[in-house]
Amino acid sequence: MKVLQTFWTGPEEISKKKLLSLKAGWLSPEYHWMSWALSSLQAKSIFGSVNLVTDKAGKEILVDLLQLPYTNVSTALEGTLNHYHPSLWALAKIHTYSIQTEPFLHLDGDVYLWQKPPQNVLNSPLLAQNLDKNLPFYATILNQINDHLSFVPESFSRRNFEHKDVYASNAGLLGGHDLSFFKEYSRRAFEFIDKNKADLEKMTTGSLNLIFEQYLFCQFAAESNIPVSYYKATVEDPVFKDYIRFEDYPHLQMVHPVGGFKQYPHVCDHLAKTLRKDYPEYYYRIINLLRDADTGIRSAIYNFPQLTITALSPSLKEKETSTRFEQVYIRTRAAIDYINTAMPPDKKIDFPENIKPGSFNKLINISALGIDDKQRLTDIFHLEYEKNSFSKKIYAGVPSINKLYADNITAYNLIRHTFSLTKDNLLQTRVRIQDEYLQLDLGWYWKYDYLKDIPTIVERNFSQERSELTAILLPDLLQAGIKEYYPDELDLIITETLKNTFTIEALLTEMKQYFSEEEVKDDYPSFELLIVDVVKRLLYYGLLKIIAQ
Repeated sequence: MKVLQTFWTGPEEISKKKLLSLKAGWLSPEYHWMSWALSSLQAKSIFGSVNLVTDKAGKEILVDLLQLPYTNVSTALEGTLNHYHPSLWALAKIHTYSIQTEPFLHLDGDVYLWQKPPQNVLNSPLLAQNLDKNLPFYATILNQINDHLSFVPESFSRRNFEHKDVYASNAGLLGGHDLSFFKEYSRRAFEFIDKNKADLEKMTTGSLNLIFEQYLFCQFAAESNIPVSYYKATVEDPVFKDYIRFEDYPHLQMVHPVGGFKQYPHVCDHLAKTLRKDYPEYYYRIINLLRDADTGIRSAIYNFPQLTITALSPSLKEKETSTRFEQVYIRTRAAIDYINTAMPPDKKIDFPENIKPGSFNKLINISALGIDDKQRLTDIFHLEYEKNSFSKKIYAGVPSINKLYADNITAYNLIRHTFSLTKDNLLQTRVRIQDEYLQLDLGWYWKYDYLKDIPTIVERNFSQERSELTAILLPDLLQAGIKEYYPDELDLIITETLKNTFTIEALLTEMKQYFSEEEVKDDYPSFELLIVDVVKRLLYYGLLKIIAQ
């Protein structure tokens, strides 16, 4: 069976620098290219060969620059789709399906396989990743199609899906042996777009990909009475949370961070660290390439001129750059801005640069604020001041930066190795809390993942009563920053216990006192799994560490 991937750079010529800057839904450009690398390299390791259908610009970056080891490369997409909207990216995949002359398996560039699909699936007339059932976005888009487009195929009409179960075939993996099906399927997909070109601006064009690729595939297969074999179980939860569990390695079939998961920092970090662990040559090639192109990578640690990396991994080219730490009070400033909107001009708070705690307390005490608002401002200022101070300490000099980087690599590799051990050996693994952390008591939950969320968080906290919360600050090494972790009750019990070194087996014994006798005795496997999973999660997050034997 021929294993394929498709990469279309769009209908217009794109400069190399602009192409390198493509995020394709990811948090930062490096993750986009790391995704392509991990996907193709894992496919190559499992199937022995993987082929690429792309255009000239796509070949330049994936093959010439990243040097991904595709067995055969076709530029059949060059000029083929120039008259289509760039958001209709699934058309490129469908074109690839239509030109195949032998049975094939197509993988998206964000699908990472660790296990080969069963042979009975690969031998099927049609196969797909999983069956989507009643995921609400399908009906939403289908209704929009019926409302706004002039050409609505029968399978897309309301009478075909209203008050019925709505099924689609997830195309993370797609393929099969029935090539005549794919010819007609492709014709129908392009016909749908071609006959609606004048109306596409009435909709969010990119949303149509789900319909003319995944929904149409499933509907046309049913109409043709051709069974579809699925690699994974039916999905009825639109979150797809089971598809991002990198931490389940080595007991993994696949990872596929669909949609918004590409924006999750922990998903991006797992992707980067997995590629760095398994394919370091490609990882550092991507980092070098994007640094030199000034694409604004999120992996800020590689902008440190102090970082020496040659002894640890493939060499990183030196780059003239400087990194300095500034006190950044982005949430404190947002909180003050929120308060100032309701203040008369002469009462507004002026927040100066590089303010110290004593000066801050004096500033808010002389303002016309109520006690609750003063507490909220003190809370967020305290968090950000300690975070800034901790950052300066952690990244203070060459020895600390290089040690942190070396330890980061060792820790991730050791965690992966540890959870590949037999159960008996795993239970003898010794763990304890990380050396570099800072624990704070707070009254409000201030954590954010994206800058755009800060105003909402501030507004929420100024309408909520004080709580009793704990925040733990940890080095976020690849981003050369500090991350915040808000532990739950069980996390706190385990981390408090692990201020001393325990084997996982001894920790299980210690944790029994916090559960009822029925919870432990009646279902010990569930109790054990819960504690081990918490330990694994905290290890990957960096709050715990493994103590080598």
